[in-house]
Amino acid sequence: MKNPPILMILTCCFATAYPLFAQQTEGDTLKTNELAPVTVTAYRVEMSDMATPLSMTRIGEKQLQTGAQQLGLDEALMNVPGLFVQNGTNFAQDIRVSIRGFGARSAFGIRGVKILVDGFPESTPDGTAQVDAIDPSSLTGLTVIRSGTGGLYGNASGGSINFNTMKFNDEEWGEAGVTVGSYGYQKSQIKMGGGKANKFLYSLNGAFTSLDGYREHNAMKNYLVNGGFLIPIDSTMTIRGVLTYVNSPLAQDPGGLDEEDLKEDRRMANNAFEFDDVGEKLWQLRAGIAVSKDLNKSHRLKASFFQTNRSFESFLVNDAVKLQRSFTGGTFNYEYRTKPGHLNWSLNLGADLENQADDRKRFDNDGNGFEDQYAYLTESYASAGFYAIQKLEFNEQVYLLASLRYDRIFINVDDKFPDNINADDYKDDFAALNPTLGFSVTPSEYATIFFNYGSNFETPTLLELSQAGDEGLKPQTTKSAELGIRVLSEEQKIKVEIALFRMNLKDEIIRVTENFGNNLFRNVGSSTRMGVELSMNGKMAKHLAFSMNANFYDFEFEDYDTYDRNKMPGQPRYMAGFMFSNSRIKHLMLTAGGNWVGSIYADFDNRESVDDYFFGYFRAAYDFKFKENVLELYSGINNLFNERYNANVRINNSKPFEPAPLRNFYTGLKIRF
Repeated sequence: MKNPPILMILTCCFATAYPLFAQQTEGDTLKTNELAPVTVTAYRVEMSDMATPLSMTRIGEKQLQTGAQQLGLDEALMNVPGLFVQNGTNFAQDIRVSIRGFGARSAFGIRGVKILVDGFPESTPDGTAQVDAIDPSSLTGLTVIRSGTGGLYGNASGGSINFNTMKFNDEEWGEAGVTVGSYGYQKSQIKMGGGKANKFLYSLNGAFTSLDGYREHNAMKNYLVNGGFLIPIDSTMTIRGVLTYVNSPLAQDPGGLDEEDLKEDRRMANNAFEFDDVGEKLWQLRAGIAVSKDLNKSHRLKASFFQTNRSFESFLVNDAVKLQRSFTGGTFNYEYRTKPGHLNWSLNLGADLENQADDRKRFDNDGNGFEDQYAYLTESYASAGFYAIQKLEFNEQVYLLASLRYDRIFINVDDKFPDNINADDYKDDFAALNPTLGFSVTPSEYATIFFNYGSNFETPTLLELSQAGDEGLKPQTTKSAELGIRVLSEEQKIKVEIALFRMNLKDEIIRVTENFGNNLFRNVGSSTRMGVELSMNGKMAKHLAFSMNANFYDFEFEDYDTYDRNKMPGQPRYMAGFMFSNSRIKHLMLTAGGNWVGSIYADFDNRESVDDYFFGYFRAAYDFKFKENVLELYSGINNLFNERYNANVRINNSKPFEPAPLRNFYTGLKIRF
């Protein structure tokens, strides 16, 4: 698809918006509170989503669950403006998420973007996150902040995603379901909850997922259970707890292919990856508890604690890894709010304390399992962050959000292997001070103009430090500015947001291929990122909802001889998407949508690229009601137009392409009781 119709999406956006705004005085039976401003706390302060000076997207349970396949989180995130997801079909590498370019260079997992689950951090202190412990079928909502959040969350906060999996309801409820689909896809799930209001509420989810995979050597299995409770001690104090266990005994990695491989057989695995049985298996247990106490109407204290234990085994090409991880942390927060009738001002003072301790053993992958050990490292990545956040509201029209955060990170690597001549001992620490300043002006309850400025930093990970060579690595730093406008129609049928941003990055960390084929990480001189994001969502008619977005980017390296004026690889220069969905008409719900993704460079030299593509999908769900129970039948089609594209591009790799599945199907049923 050489000429993707981006202009068509923009034309549709404005053509759709104009009559809705022009006719907003013509009432109908449409519910008018669908897009009403709500209070959000995704960034540690309570503020109306309409008035916030940050670019933010919220997605609710209905959109995430109805008729969805629920195989991977890429399905839940595909309609968020400014967010690009790859690697949704390689469960040994995890999905790769980038927000405005942050996270695009990650070799596996998510980095550069702060990930939280039910308010607890999934991102470790070194800035990486694996999301195999988040089951899509358990999601009750998610919030994405696309603006930089370094002044709020510290290291690797080019943006943030908060996944919610708990649903606390004082009425007893339950749901069970099964889904099957192409390439051996099977999923079974059960969810329940309830309790007694003002006494004890609980939520519990369980799921088993298996897949043979579109490609050879691409199978996976995953068992997951997560639950939580909410106890109101009294009218001023609550205790909330979460517990998650995941066991993934199989996740095969088919590896990347080159152009010749794709022509021969796009479903084949990389020969080296299949020969060495590349893949992973893991289990993880996470527990967390959070306490909130109102001292009076002006003073509130919050504290949370969590512990994550992870056991991980990975076979790579000619290499194997055993990893035991302990990730521990706590958050302490004091909030002051002025009394009603006074100037609306709040102050949050807090501290985040986290420690990541890894026990890593490496072996030669020569078919003898974990016998030929050649390295044993104990790695510690500890962080302490202290922040102050202020929110000030003038006459419900002008809002100020200001934060200042100081972070100190301590890294220690101890080589425990006695026969290692070249010891890998390493010790260092980093410090950073980052502000975030945002203004928003709301001349009416239907319009907001917002601006924010801030700085972020991203430390090198332990993997990057181990492959930095003699030059070493410094943290990359970012300064960003954003200007936007947000408009809501009078009858709250439709919301439009336009955001423009510019970022200047210094010492950006990239992976380069040096002489003799060695892959090393380096700091480049500087780079700039500019872009515009347009989004629109709402209702076109009584039973027809829609969302559209279009994104244009110019990410370029500067002041670096090798890549001066080259474009950033792994990130499309434009993206666009749409989704149309009807409310249930006589129990039937239909959803159709698609995403255009622009061409992507596969290397920093900009010599190799992949073509743009379009991914279309269709979902249908039908409800049968039996007394107090509801049976839902649903089906869907992914890659509706059988597009040949790559699900992932491995940057600076001789075999960079991971082909995506062609047209595929799924169907399932759920019973709610």
